[in-house]
Amino acid sequence: RSPKMSLTLVTGAAGFIGSNLCKALLRSGHQVVGIDCFLPDLYSPKIKEGRTAELVRDFDKNFTFIPLDLRTSNLDILDKFDFRDVVHEAAMPGLSSNWGNFQPYYSCNIEGLHRLLEKAKNWQLKSFVHASTSSVYGINAVGNESESLQPTSPYGVSKLAAENLLFAYRTWYNLPVKILRYFSVYGPNQRPDMAFSKLIDAILQNRDFTLFGDGKQSRSNTYIDDVVEATILALSKGESGDIFNICGAETRSMLEVFDLLENISGRKIRLIVEAKRRGDQQTTSGSSVKARKILGWEPKRSEEHTSELQ
Repeated sequence: RSPKMSLTLVTGAAGFIGSNLCKALLRSGHQVVGIDCFLPDLYSPKIKEGRTAELVRDFDKNFTFIPLDLRTSNLDILDKFDFRDVVHEAAMPGLSSNWGNFQPYYSCNIEGLHRLLEKAKNWQLKSFVHASTSSVYGINAVGNESESLQPTSPYGVSKLAAENLLFAYRTWYNLPVKILRYFSVYGPNQRPDMAFSKLIDAILQNRDFTLFGDGKQSRSNTYIDDVVEATILALSKGESGDIFNICGAETRSMLEVFDLLENISGRKIRLIVEAKRRGDQQTTSGSSVKARKILGWEPKRSEEHTSELQ
C-alpha cells in the first residue's frame, strides 16, 4: 500500500464493536486502518489478538493494523495516511467497583481522545464519528437526545466529558463531529465481562450468576449488526454536530431476560443476589426517532434472537 491513500481510521479496532465495524466497512469496499492496544483490564488480550488476526487474514489487502496506545504512543505514524473518516470506538467501558480509581476512565476516554484530536484537527476529514453511550443520561436514559445529561458513574462522567471535548474541537477547528450514543450493545462474541455473556456462560457451565439489584432494571438492548449499520450510515449522512441515540426497539428487564434464556436453554438460572452497584442505570429506553429520520436507520433485531449468542 502506498502512503497517502484515502482511508477510514477505526480506533478500538480489536474490540467487540470495533472489530465488527471493521469487517462491515471492509466488506463494503472501504480501506481501513485499525488501531488498538489490547488493554488487559476487562478481559484477556488474547481475545482481541484473535479478532485482529482474523481481520488481517481475511482482509489483508485493504486492512492495516497498527498497535498503538492513544494515551502514550507516538501517533506521528498516522500522519502518513490520508484519512477521510474516523470512527472512534476506543474506550474504557463498564462500571467500576472501585470509585477511587478514576484513572482508567480519564486516561482512555478523555486523555487518549485528546491526543487523537490533536492529530485529527489537521486532517481533511469528512466525518469524525464518536461512539458515546446512554450512560451520559444517568440513572434513567429515557427519551430522545434532548434529555438532561446527569451521568452517575465514572464511566458516564468521562464519556460526557469526551463529548464536550469533541464539541470544543468542532467549535475551534471545524472538526466534523457526529456522536452516537449506543444503548447496551449485545451479540455474538461480545465482551466476556458483559451481563449477557456472563449469564449465558453461567447457564451453559451450570454455575451461579450474580444479579446486582432486584432484576427490575431494564435496557434497550441493541444488536451489534444494527449498531454497526448505524455507525456506517453516520459516516455519510447527517451534519457536523449531530447527536443520535442508537437503541433497540424493545426494552426488557433482567427478570424478563432470565425467563427468555431459561426457555431457550431449558435450564434454571442459579442466582446469587447482591446489592445494586453504585452507578448502575435503572432504565434505558431511548428514542431513535432522530436516527430514523436523518440516517434512515432503524433496529432490525430484537431480543428474540438472543439464542444466537450461543
